[in-house]
Amino acid sequence: MAKICKNCGVKHKNSATYCVMCGEPFYSEQGLKKRKIHRIIGIVLGVLALTAGVLFIFTAGPKAAVRRILNGYKRNDPDAVIASYPDFLIESNQVDKDQLILSTQINVKDMSDYIFMYKLGKSEDPSEKEYEELMEAFRFYAGEDFSEDDIQSIKIIWVDYTGNVPAVWPSRAARFIVIKYEGRWYWWPETVNR
Repeated sequence: MAKICKNCGVKHKNSATYCVMCGEPFYSEQGLKKRKIHRIIGIVLGVLALTAGVLFIFTAGPKAAVRRILNGYKRNDPDAVIASYPDFLIESNQVDKDQLILSTQINVKDMSDYIFMYKLGKSEDPSEKEYEELMEAFRFYAGEDFSEDDIQSIKIIWVDYTGNVPAVWPSRAARFIVIKYEGRWYWWPETVNR
């Protein structure tokens, strides 16, 4: 029995493994099943890789850090906000840790009373002057163990937000300073409203 190429219609001997005219390979029943399984596996792996990429974008990076902070405020979860501070700030001899935690709890409670909507805006680098001021602050709070190399990146993320009581909490924009420190993004609690 002769094989007929499904691509160009040329007849071949039964033992042929590919079409001599167009190069189309001939697959056995088992070969077709394997090819189909490989195609399905490829599609599944592609979907998983895409999903992992999307999850990475939304769970890592400077905007994800700001999203975690704002969601902590919306959920009245001061622990989530406190966890967003860099360790060297929490552990600094220059900070009264109990006072920082208390003021964060009060601030989060006040903000969560005005559940707000927010939209993350542009991300930008600090100016040279801002960068130097931030490095000076980091050195002050982190002490002599701090090195400028410990900070891998600094970003300013603009956020537009609105409260549910416009007379009390009008629409406004604020900038959040986030730093990549020891491989993770943290909030530097210096929010500036515009």
